[in-house]
Amino acid sequence: LRPNLKRGPFSAQEEQLIIHLQCSLGNRWSRIAGH
Repeated sequence: LRPNLKRGPFSAQEEQLIIHLQCSLGNRWSRIAGH
C-alpha cells in the first residue's frame, strides 16, 4: 500500500535497530514502526 516500503530481508543494521527498539519499547510494534 505504501510505495516507499522496502521489500526483502532486513540488513544487519536494520536488524540491530529493531532489536534495540524492541528492548527499549517492548512489544509496541506500532511505535517501533514509526522509527
